[in-house]
Amino acid sequence: MVMGLCLLVYSLGHRALRQSLKRGSQTIKNQLGKPTATSTLPWCFNVSCQFIY
Repeated sequence: MVMGLCLLVYSLGHRALRQSLKRGSQTIKNQLGKPTATSTLPWCFNVSCQFIY
């Protein structure tokens, strides 16, 4: 049950990220440095952690 809840939260976060990138016509650089509007949630977290630390 806990695993199902975790997957639901991850899926909703992933969907919200992609919708916000699409709505704002924005992109984020992927691992190869190319702009993409379909980035994954873990990659965005890694990119944002670089700005914090």
